[in-house]
Formats: sequence, C-alpha cells, structure tokens
Amino acid sequence: MKTFKIKTHRPGAHYKTPHFFILNKGNNTGRPSYGPVSNSFVVFANSKEENEQLFWICNILFTGQYFKPRLVGSVIPFIHIGQIHYLLKKASKNYDGHHWNGRFKALKKLQNISEHLKYQERCLKEYQIALMQSYNLDRN
Repeated sequence: MKTFKIKTHRPGAHYKTPHFFILNKGNNTGRPSYGPVSNSFVVFANSKEENEQLFWICNILFTGQYFKPRLVGSVIPFIHIGQIHYLLKKASKNYDGHHWNGRFKALKKLQNISEHLKYQERCLKEYQIALMQSYNLDRN
C-alpha cells in the first residue's frame, strides 16, 4: 500500500482528494467515518480504492480495540496523531489482499445486520407505544 497523510480536521474545510475521518477524542476514539466529525483527524489517500482499504483497516483496528491501549487523558480520553499514523502504517504493511478483503466483507455484513437490528428495535418500540396509546382510558 502506498503512502497516506493524516492531518487534524478543521471544521468547515473541504477536501478534494479521497479521504475519511477518524474520531480522536472520547470513548469512540478511532472510529472511522466518511462524513466530517468534530474532534477528528482526516486521512488522505492516493486513490479511492486505497481510501476504501484504509477505511476498513481503520474500522478493523477500531472494532478490535487496538486504539484503546494508546489513549491518554484522565477526563476525556484522546489519541495522538502519531499513534494513529503508526497503527495504520503497521496494519497497511501487513496488508494481504484476500486475507483483509474477507475481513472487510465480514465487517460490512455485520454492520448491515446491526443497522437492520437497530431498525427492528426502533419499530418494536414504536409498536409498543402505539399499542399502549390505543388503550382507551376514558371508557366507563
């Protein structure tokens, strides 16, 4: 995998090269996102394919909790930009197409299932409310 750059995201900034964001503060430190997030780093890649690979490598590192041991701060945990760069560089060096691609696909499927389950839970809560509100309290 070729080189990539990481910089601190400035709110309101727009980027033309392929990029994604990594949350750098709080309990979800290391979570990647395609949308801009405050308190995040922006990772620039050379191509869309490389950007997608880096995004999913970062997602695997986040899901595997590789960022947690590197958090600093007693009140609000955060991670240094150098630590993120080191972890992404190390993971991308060990990148093996078929090995990682299988993990990418599995992680995508798990995220889709998780989103579907959240949708089902939301529907069940709405049904509970509708069921309880359909009970007529004014009857004799």
